[in-house]
Amino acid sequence: MLKLIEGDKKYLDQYQEAYELSKQKVEEGIIKKHNMMFDDTNEVDIIQKMKDNKDKTKLPEDYVVAYDYFAVDDDKFIGKVNIREKLTDKLLRYGGHIGYAVNPKYWNMGYGTKMLELGLEKARDLILDDKVLITCDDDNIGSYKIIEKNGGVLENKVENTDQGDVFLTRRYWIDLKE
Repeated sequence: MLKLIEGDKKYLDQYQEAYELSKQKVEEGIIKKHNMMFDDTNEVDIIQKMKDNKDKTKLPEDYVVAYDYFAVDDDKFIGKVNIREKLTDKLLRYGGHIGYAVNPKYWNMGYGTKMLELGLEKARDLILDDKVLITCDDDNIGSYKIIEKNGGVLENKVENTDQGDVFLTRRYWIDLKE
């Protein structure tokens, strides 16, 4: 059964595998670099980073408190969910309140939809707003289908730029009261 948990070192090898597979998908042009949510465990202490993201005093000035969870199914690391406490001007354009990433090994198996559903449950306790913003690239069909299955209502599409790349972002709102 899929669940969201605090970071656990026993999943770090599988987390690294997700990073490597995602990096490969970036190189193949299947996903864009700005969508990469996994870090290289050889360069970043993931568990410590997850703890630090909850501590405003350890974040850069323009960052907001965020809660990171591993999505696991029995002993399988499926992906991660990131819930940001509030929105900055930048997060209003791209990123929103909730981000999620599925290990490419488990794409197209329904995990993304369930991960967002579980993330929304957590968000009800962590976010003071009545609704949350979730964004995705306009050409990321899998992601916008996940958002729509979870009640996302498209507000608009905005143009964003990252490292010289210009891309269109879909902005969805989901009511947390429903």
